[in-house]
Amino acid sequence: MAEISFNKNMRKHEIMGSLLIFIGATWLGLGLYATMLAANRLLANIPLLSTNQLLIFPLFYGLGSILIMFGIIELREMLPGKNRRN
Repeated sequence: MAEISFNKNMRKHEIMGSLLIFIGATWLGLGLYATMLAANRLLANIPLLSTNQLLIFPLFYGLGSILIMFGIIELREMLPGKNRRN
C-alpha cells in the first residue's frame, strides 16, 4: 500500500496569525450586522437602543480590529526575505 505523509509546511505563528485574522474579521462582521439591525430599528420608528446595548458596537469593532492587527503582525514573519530559522 502507498503510504501517505503530510508535510507540515505552516509554522505555529502562521496558523495563529491566520486564525486571528479570521476571528477578527468575524467580529467585525458581527459588529456590522449589529449596526444594520440598529439602523433598521431607526427606520421602523422603534425606540433607540439603550446605553447597555450601545456598548456592543465598540466591543465588536474594537476587538475585531485588534485581532486583525495581531494576525497581521504574526503573518509578517513569513514575508519573503526574512531569515527563517528551523
